[in-house]
Amino acid sequence: MERFKICHRHELLPGQMRYVEIDGLPIGIANVGGDIYAFSDSCRHEGGPLSAGVLIDHTVTCPWHGWTYDVRTGKSIVPPVGLRIATYPVEIINDEIYVLIDWPSSQ
Repeated sequence: MERFKICHRHELLPGQMRYVEIDGLPIGIANVGGDIYAFSDSCRHEGGPLSAGVLIDHTVTCPWHGWTYDVRTGKSIVPPVGLRIATYPVEIINDEIYVLIDWPSSQ
């Protein structure tokens, strides 16, 4: 697993989201009441930028067509229930936010 520094904790306040790209991988970062979550920033519907949407509690809503996801689990809420976006582990080290990516091994 590879660790990538995103930002300092004070740069992402509760209720805020941020877009980052790690080696071409679009990732949304959300601060929900002080807890930090990382998730795929591409909506499963048509690839809308989730971090440009609305964050209410643990739910992010895609700005393009209103699909919603739980940032903790990646599960879609409405519609359609059952789809997922990827989520990524987050570590806080010395007040710096890091996202961990487990790249597939090349064979």
